Amino acid sequence: MKTITRVAAFALTAVAATTSLKALDNAVQQEDTQQAAAALRDYSKTNATSTNAVATGKDVKAPVVPAATTPAFTLLVSENYDSRYMFRGVDVLAGTGLLSTTFAPTWHITANDAITVPLWYATAVKSNKNASAYRELDIPVNYLHTFDSGFNLGAGYTLYNYFNLPGGNRPGGTGIQNEVNVTAGYSKALKNGITLNSSLTYYYELGTANQYTYGSINPGSSFLTPSLGATIPLNFIKKDGSVTFNPNTQYNFSFVYNPNQNGTYVSGANNWQFQLPVTWQVTKVWSVTGYWAYSYQGLNLYNTGTSLGWAGCSVGMSF
Repeated sequence: MKTITRVAAFALTAVAATTSLKALDNAVQQEDTQQAAAALRDYSKTNATSTNAVATGKDVKAPVVPAATTPAFTLLVSENYDSRYMFRGVDVLAGTGLLSTTFAPTWHITANDAITVPLWYATAVKSNKNASAYRELDIPVNYLHTFDSGFNLGAGYTLYNYFNLPGGNRPGGTGIQNEVNVTAGYSKALKNGITLNSSLTYYYELGTANQYTYGSINPGSSFLTPSLGATIPLNFIKKDGSVTFNPNTQYNFSFVYNPNQNGTYVSGANNWQFQLPVTWQVTKVWSVTGYWAYSYQGLNLYNTGTSLGWAGCSVGMSF
């Protein structure tokens, strides 16, 4: 699953102020763990006081019942469009955008623990060399534990499958990538429904299975992402808090992870980027998101301009 921004799907996640379960599913799905942590705390409170909290994610008025004793499962499905495929500061398919589908089931093991498997399948929008045939399937498994103090800790694994990836010496452009990650974050609720979030996530590349000799990422390389964000209800648009503004910024560091234009793997301050998503929770199930994002990098990264902007949108369903 791409932490790039894949922001269309990421932006969809930022609905935390409206529906705690939706925010949790989406936030974990896009590795926006600081929002996931806040949503997980909200979920635990909701699950203990509402007869239909698990079904709807809403803290509705209902007779108080004992906390659920069996695990609860939720599901996010979304269709996403990104005008540019940015992944960790690199413009992967320069000249074309990306269409993707997310299918993210979540198992709420306890009130403070969750495992999410956010499957992500993407295709290039149009022809760009052989990019029109580009496809990708990501299979992540993410675990998150949230403390009542607002801190959270998590770990995960992702298997990336690339089909018809432009460039390189891979047969048919195919590539495999194995990655593990650890994350820590903190979330604090303020007045008027505003939540501030911070996180620090470290990714490490394991290389490829023995039968593959054409992995896409340098084995032993790593990537560090400090992130700051917020969830802000736009009550002047919808007084019920169903429209939220969810800005996020990152200053990323690469450790021989990305190559430059000369093909040399580089280390240092990889890129600075921000995302400006707005989400409308249309109903308990349906939500829509639009976003604009920007990235600046000074390492002369492969196939990537120094200063780039892009946009996208998503339509999602949560159950």
